[in-house]
Amino acid sequence: MMVDEIITVQEDAGFKKEKVSYKNDYLTAVSARIEEFVRNGKMDLIEREFHSPATTSAEVSLSRYSTESPAEKKQVLHLGSYNYSGLNGHPEIINASIDAIKKYGTTSSGVRLLNGTNDLHIELEKRLADFLGMEEAITVSSGYAANLAVLGTLCQAGDIVLTDMLNHQSIVDGLKLSGAKVIPYRHCSLKSIETTLKNYRHVTRKFLVTDGVFSMDGNFAPLVGIVELCERYGVKIIVDDAHGTGHVGPFGKGVCEKLGVTEKIDIIIGSMSKGLPGIGGFIATNSETANILRAAANPYIFSASIPPAVSASVIEAIKILESNPEISRILEEKTYYFSDKLRNLGFDLLNTESSIIPILGRDEDKVFEMTRLLFEKGVYVNPVGYPAVAKSRARIRINLCSSLTYKELDYCIDAIACAGKTVGVI
Repeated sequence: MMVDEIITVQEDAGFKKEKVSYKNDYLTAVSARIEEFVRNGKMDLIEREFHSPATTSAEVSLSRYSTESPAEKKQVLHLGSYNYSGLNGHPEIINASIDAIKKYGTTSSGVRLLNGTNDLHIELEKRLADFLGMEEAITVSSGYAANLAVLGTLCQAGDIVLTDMLNHQSIVDGLKLSGAKVIPYRHCSLKSIETTLKNYRHVTRKFLVTDGVFSMDGNFAPLVGIVELCERYGVKIIVDDAHGTGHVGPFGKGVCEKLGVTEKIDIIIGSMSKGLPGIGGFIATNSETANILRAAANPYIFSASIPPAVSASVIEAIKILESNPEISRILEEKTYYFSDKLRNLGFDLLNTESSIIPILGRDEDKVFEMTRLLFEKGVYVNPVGYPAVAKSRARIRINLCSSLTYKELDYCIDAIACAGKTVGVI
C-alpha cells in the first residue's frame, strides 16, 4: 500500500488538489504481492517478533501482520540465526559492552573523519586486521555499506568487474555505483571466469568480486581456482566473507583462511552482525588501499561511526574466538551431523558446505506451510522465496549455531522430517 503525496496545482483562477502516486509498475507489483501475503497468512511468518535474546532458543510471536491477537509467544529452538559462533549473549561480551557504555556513552556522536573516532575503533580495527591476516581494517556502519564503499570507490568507469551471478544484493548495488563495466559469470564457474578474462586481456584494471560463503546456498566460492586465474590475468580479488567470519575456518577466521588463500586476496569485506556479535561491517586490505578508502569512500565519510558498545563487544568476541578454536570446530562437526541426517531423509540441501543449510522446497506455498508447521512444533526456520531466490527455487534456510546441543539438533531433525512429509517436500 503506497503513500500518495498531496500537491497543489494552479488551475486558472483557483487551485486544485491532486494526488501524485509514487507507484510504478514494479512498485505496484510489490504492493500487490504484500497484500496477497497478508491475505493468505504468509506475512505472519515474516518479521516475526522476538521477545528475548536471539540465542539458541528464544521467545517469539507471529509478526505484526498476523490476525492473531494478542499474538502467542512461543519458546522455539532458533535455526534461523546468523549467530554461528554462539557468542551472542556471552557474559564476557555483555560485560565489555556495558563497560564501554559507562565509559563512552551510547554513541560517538559523529563521523570518523571529524569527531567520531575513539580509541575503541582503533583497537577494534587493529584486532580485526590481525585476526584476518591483513595489514589494516576499516569499520563502517554495515556490511552492506562496506560493499558500497569498496565497489563504489575503487571500481571506476573504464574498469571491468567480474561478479558471480549469485552474489549478494549489496555487491550488485555497489557495482551500480561504480560506473565500471560489470560482467556476471556463471555461479562458481572457473571456466566462465577464464572465458571472460581471455576476452578482456587488453583492459588494464580488472576486478573480480565474489561472496566467500553464499548466503542462500551455503557453498564456498572456488577461491583456490579464482586466485590462480586472477594471478595469471592480472585481476584484483575482492571477497565478501560476511557469512564466513566467525563461522568457518580455523578460529572462525573465514573462508579465505579455510582455503589457504588469505595472502592472495586483495580485499576481504565482512560483517560484524553474524559470527561476530555486533553490528556494522569491515573492510580488510593493505595500508595503501585502506588510506584511499578512508579519504574517498562515502559510506565511511558520511556515516556515523559504530557505537562504543559494539566496538567493545566485537573486540571481546575476537579474543574469545582466538582462544577457543573448538568453537568453529564443534560447529563444523554439528553441521556435518545435521546435514547428513537430513540428506539421508531425502531432503535436497543443494551443495552446501557450511552451517547455512538450504532445504529446497521449490514450491513457495509448501515452504511457508512447512515453516508454519515447524514454528508450531517450536522450531524457528526462515522461508525464502522470490525475489531473494528464483521462483522455482523457494526454500527453507537454516543457520546452525555452535552452541546448539545434539539433543536439540535431533529434536529439530525429527520435526523437519515430519513437516517435510506433511507438505510433500520428501
